[in-house]
Amino acid sequence: MAVLAESHISVHTWPEIGYGAFDVFMCGDADPWKAVGVLKRAFATDKVHVKELRRGEGMVRDIVAA
Repeated sequence: MAVLAESHISVHTWPEIGYGAFDVFMCGDADPWKAVGVLKRAFATDKVHVKELRRGEGMVRDIVAA
């Protein structure tokens, strides 16, 4: 887990199947989308699925990142 100023990034892993799930929570002016590319490169994967949940807006979006 990385604890940031007003945010955090946590990871849940299943190494036996080569899977990791990251929770990226950002507050203020932070851009959580910047973490997607960084994590994608760090873990050398082309397979990325993003689910966006916006606090307070009741909005859930499924996005396949390129």
